[in-house]
Amino acid sequence: MSQLRSTIIKLAVCILAIMGLLMTFAYSAFPGASLFKMAYFSAIVMLAVLALGIVSVYITGEFKQWSLNNGATDLGWLWFNAEPPGLEAMRNGIDVTTLSTKAKQAGTPDQTA
Repeated sequence: MSQLRSTIIKLAVCILAIMGLLMTFAYSAFPGASLFKMAYFSAIVMLAVLALGIVSVYITGEFKQWSLNNGATDLGWLWFNAEPPGLEAMRNGIDVTTLSTKAKQAGTPDQTA
C-alpha cells in the first residue's frame, strides 16, 4: 500500500469520526431533527473545513514560493528582524570561520589585565 493511499484512508477515517461527533452534538442540540438532515449538515461543515484547509495550504505555498523567488534566504527567518548569523559575511565574501575565530578572540577577557 502506497503512502498516499494510506494517508487518504487516514484522512477519510478522521473525517468520518469528526462527522460522527458533529452528528452526536447536533442530535443532542436538536433532538427532533432527522439523522439524514444531521448527516447532510455535518458533511457540509466537513467539506467547508476541508476546503478551508486546502486553500490555506495553497496560499501558504504560494507565499513561500513568492518569497524565495524574490530574494528570501530562509523562510524560517521571516519571523526575525535580521538575516541568519554569518550570512551577511558570506554574501560579502568574508570567510565565516575566520570571522568566528575573531569573534571568539574578541569575546574572551584579556589575561594580562
